Amino acid sequence: MYINIEVAIQFLYVLLILNLVFALAVYALKIKSVSKARTERRFEVKIKDYLTYIQLNIEGTEPLNAPPFALSKMEREALQERLNEMIENFTGAPREKCMELCVRLGLAQNHLNRLSKGAYSAKIDAAYHLGCMRVREAVPALLKLLRTHKRNSSLFVVARSIAKCARDEQDVKEMVQILLKHNKGFYELLVDMIKEADIDHRALFAEFLQRDTHEFIRIGLCGLKEYTEPTAASAVYRLLDSPDSTIQYKAVEIYLKSVHFIPRNVVQKLLRHPLDEVRVLAAQAIADLKLVPYIDVMRGALLDESKRVSAASANGLLLLGEEGAAQLCEVAAEARGSEQGEFLRTLIEEQIEALSSRHHDLDRLTRYNSLAYHYEKAFGKNKRIYRVV
Repeated sequence: MYINIEVAIQFLYVLLILNLVFALAVYALKIKSVSKARTERRFEVKIKDYLTYIQLNIEGTEPLNAPPFALSKMEREALQERLNEMIENFTGAPREKCMELCVRLGLAQNHLNRLSKGAYSAKIDAAYHLGCMRVREAVPALLKLLRTHKRNSSLFVVARSIAKCARDEQDVKEMVQILLKHNKGFYELLVDMIKEADIDHRALFAEFLQRDTHEFIRIGLCGLKEYTEPTAASAVYRLLDSPDSTIQYKAVEIYLKSVHFIPRNVVQKLLRHPLDEVRVLAAQAIADLKLVPYIDVMRGALLDESKRVSAASANGLLLLGEEGAAQLCEVAAEARGSEQGEFLRTLIEEQIEALSSRHHDLDRLTRYNSLAYHYEKAFGKNKRIYRVV
């Protein structure tokens, strides 16, 4: 009994001591935080004129002068953050001037030293700042750190810094190669990091498409999806026949978005593609590009087994002028009585109803009269009243 009471008392003493230690730690952190905030506020006042000087002279030809006063360690860190923000926001000569100022202030060398000699947390922090400052001399050490780095969130901090500091395309390629050894699923993130590099991104993405590995090809496709120039279509053309359905679909998407004209053999191949999504993309592209010569091909796609493809072809024909509307109504009339025929007829009637509003819109009115005329002609109706402006 007495033993149990003594153990309980000792346990309470331990809890009290732990609570006291915890309270002191929290209090110390609070004091440190308040002190840091107070120092930062004083520094804001102190450095206000200097930051104004930078803003006024950032476009000039003369290099930026260092602050006209000594900086404490905390003040140097605060100035580092401000310069990081400026480098991120500026481009061209203003960015170069900020980067050169970081070198003259010793900020770049300080983080280079931390990267080679510091603890793990210091190395990651140094990598981040070196990336913000675009210190090209840091690339070899950053690549070395990346090769031996564990797979965690800090891995991408180092990789992004390599992209920002990259001296040429080879540095970026090496960074991508190392990251792909860790995982093969973060292609969008890799593309986002590659775009941080001061290189010809489109050329690099196009080069990746020539690789044999699917991982590089997918990175290239993710990178080129924002481009709409014919050169992008040329880069992905060979992938239209890729055995990988995901790669093939993305290649078709980029190709159709980037061309100004689609050869007939490509149109026919895409409209016979086993994937519904590809056939829909092809029908929409023909309509968007106003490829009137392919009305006959679109007519054939109206009876596609997929309702989505059929609807896309119907809507596309309506955008290809009067001949397209005539062909749509003719096919719907020929298929009268079948499920597909009724589906097309419903689409036409819904479109007529939608176009019947906004009589002041000359384009809509013209399409309405054209579609109404061909619909009544194909289905033998003659009681519709045509509208005029």
